[in-house]
Amino acid sequence: MEHLTAVKWDPSTSPFVFLFLRKPNQETEEIVKKPLFPGDPFNVTISEEKVCIGHSINKEEYHFCNSTVDGQYNRCYTCEQQDFERCFLFCDASKPFGNCINSAAYEYCKSHKSSVYLALIANDVKVGVSFTPLKRWMNQGADIAVEILKVKDGFEARTVEKMISSDLGISQTIRKATKARKLNYNLERSLPDFRKLSKEVISYLEGKSLLSEPSDILFKETSLSSYYGDIPSINVNPILNEVEKTSQITGTIVGVKGKLLVSKVNNSYYVTNLSKIVGHLLSFSDKPLKLKGQKSLSEFF
Repeated sequence: MEHLTAVKWDPSTSPFVFLFLRKPNQETEEIVKKPLFPGDPFNVTISEEKVCIGHSINKEEYHFCNSTVDGQYNRCYTCEQQDFERCFLFCDASKPFGNCINSAAYEYCKSHKSSVYLALIANDVKVGVSFTPLKRWMNQGADIAVEILKVKDGFEARTVEKMISSDLGISQTIRKATKARKLNYNLERSLPDFRKLSKEVISYLEGKSLLSEPSDILFKETSLSSYYGDIPSINVNPILNEVEKTSQITGTIVGVKGKLLVSKVNNSYYVTNLSKIVGHLLSFSDKPLKLKGQKSLSEFF
């Protein structure tokens, strides 16, 4: 069995999305990257046992942990508190140090330029921030995204993000349930409104006299559809694979969009939230697995 520690995107290497796997209960910290190629078979059984995924020490180093964790968590308490990346996910810039308790993360945030962006997912729009926007857009499963401002550090970016969300009513999050229900959404219906909104937000920032740092992608609309395999071409919404109950994924990979993997069995499409299986022990098979009961997307999450 192999321990799934993460699902990560890499815009520089096809197929762009990988499972990060390691052997559990071993001193070695060697990671194997398993690529998720569209067209490849993918048959995996998921154990109920869940092991702490450890924590990032900084951008280059990672600590692995072999503690057993409760089913609703990916990390033990100690690793959760020490995780370098956690600060970036939960920072709201409401205090001088945000809510960051990791000094290395704080120093990184204060010394690296950060992007403020708008992302279109089906017909929903969110505002967000990132040090590496392209990777972030892929990780979120964005269809279209545009950088609207680049600032000197992460704290300033968070402040602008909150201001846009509060003043203009643009959400900072889109639930995976919503993303799953709209995998085959026709963007021609939502793109004109997204472009109009983008112009309004840029005008709003100009009215606040907010000046951008130099950026090669500023105001440039980026389409992400080419990263997601054949998902953009399917004409039906996939059936939910409620993986926490079926304990398996089977079929041929159609593509991955954010953390949503779409597979095909015979003429039917299924969608699995890969976030649900991070931390679990996995067994891979070369042979297809017998399908277990699936649920409608109305019951997703």
